[in-house]
Amino acid sequence: MGTLDEIYEVAQYQEGYIANYQVDVSRQMFSHYESRGRLERIQRGIYRVAHFPISEAEDFIVAYLWSRERGVVSHETALSIHGLSDALPRAVHLSYPQEASLPKGQPEWLRLHRIEVPEEDRQWFGVVPVTTPRRTLIDLAAEGFNPEMFRQALDEAKEQGLVPRDIERTLVFELMTHRRQR
Repeated sequence: MGTLDEIYEVAQYQEGYIANYQVDVSRQMFSHYESRGRLERIQRGIYRVAHFPISEAEDFIVAYLWSRERGVVSHETALSIHGLSDALPRAVHLSYPQEASLPKGQPEWLRLHRIEVPEEDRQWFGVVPVTTPRRTLIDLAAEGFNPEMFRQALDEAKEQGLVPRDIERTLVFELMTHRRQR
């Protein structure tokens, strides 16, 4: 049976957050630690260690843990993380493998995109994976994202050196390939 020390050990690498599947601790013990003020329940099966400060990336971390660490923050949320748009997404966008079964209890504020994201299209934002700027633009183009905001994001990504200057040709080619694979 796991202990609070085991919970703390895992949570320290995740900005104080832990999912109950990550340690060998019973649900009863999680409830006990919650009732004693050691843990705060954030979402079904996901907790924050009480003495850790609330993370600015809490929603991203919770979404990632909810996905059992299979999801990748993407689309409009990734655009915001990369600082490529003034838009503030109403939901956390998460890409999740198509063939994988979904965990229970999807949060209302989570928007899932059932697509595979290869390793080369991921980078880390703190403790969560996020799509690269290039992949983010491809995904948004494939979904018909607002053209004016898309152009703004594309121009900003080129200006910041996050994507090659000739990205339009690459983007059109990859977008066409991406659409054929669907």
